[in-house]
Amino acid sequence: MNYIEMVNDAIHYIESNLHRNISLQELAFRYYISPTHFLRIFKAVTNQTVKSYILGRKLSQAAVALKETDRKVVDIAFQYGFNSHEQFTRDFIKVFHVAPSLFRKERLLTPLMERLDIIERDFKTRNKKIVVNYCCREIKEIKLLGKKVFLNPECLCEMEELIGRVYDFYEEYFVRGTARRLFSVGCSDSIDPSLSFCFYGMAAEEHSGDRSGLAEMTIPASRYAVFVYPDFMGAVFRTVRKDLDQWFKATGFAFNHNAGFDFFEFHDEDYEHTRKFYLYVPLF
Repeated sequence: MNYIEMVNDAIHYIESNLHRNISLQELAFRYYISPTHFLRIFKAVTNQTVKSYILGRKLSQAAVALKETDRKVVDIAFQYGFNSHEQFTRDFIKVFHVAPSLFRKERLLTPLMERLDIIERDFKTRNKKIVVNYCCREIKEIKLLGKKVFLNPECLCEMEELIGRVYDFYEEYFVRGTARRLFSVGCSDSIDPSLSFCFYGMAAEEHSGDRSGLAEMTIPASRYAVFVYPDFMGAVFRTVRKDLDQWFKATGFAFNHNAGFDFFEFHDEDYEHTRKFYLYVPLF
């Protein structure tokens, strides 16, 4: 059983037992490993602790019950394994910043924690910490032709619009054209962190047709950390962002700000078969 399978199994077990207290020791025992090691695995895969996930899921399910039923608050608290009304109220306020009674009365719209959907990827141990798997690679300069946009990656409608644009670009220059490799360069805006710059395109050497309407960009020669993820960046960017944050802390690598971007996403010629892309992060 690999890390992804283990955590998926643990999440299924947690979801089936939200009505009672589940200990870290109990979960670790299921996989014949120490609680400390299981905690490291769970945190690496989910980017949160076992305790925070269990508490978040209990409170989220309780919040649903508060909205959809007229049962007493204390009964709902006991249903999800809280020892008292007071403990439930303290934890509810700590997570949702509102008391359960007010949450029900005002029918407030509060973001709840959904069941985790684990992104498939590999892991390795570095400096006694579990991090997403990677390799380091030196690459030469790559000249690109493509389109550039600014967007808020947290906005679903903007992400969907970008995906549509990339699909149209792919149809024009790859399906009906001669391009073979798709690149997507991402960079957060230094003035407004909620905005990101995205350049999607192809290697200039693979396009011999009309270049009007196409912008130019250069990926500089550098050393890069390379990661492998499924689907495409827009579908997994929240997981990637947390993975990279943990990865830099654990490995001690230094990000190369001189590159002028945060990362580039690379889809090779086998992407239609593998459905996996390569994420390149510039390093010093």
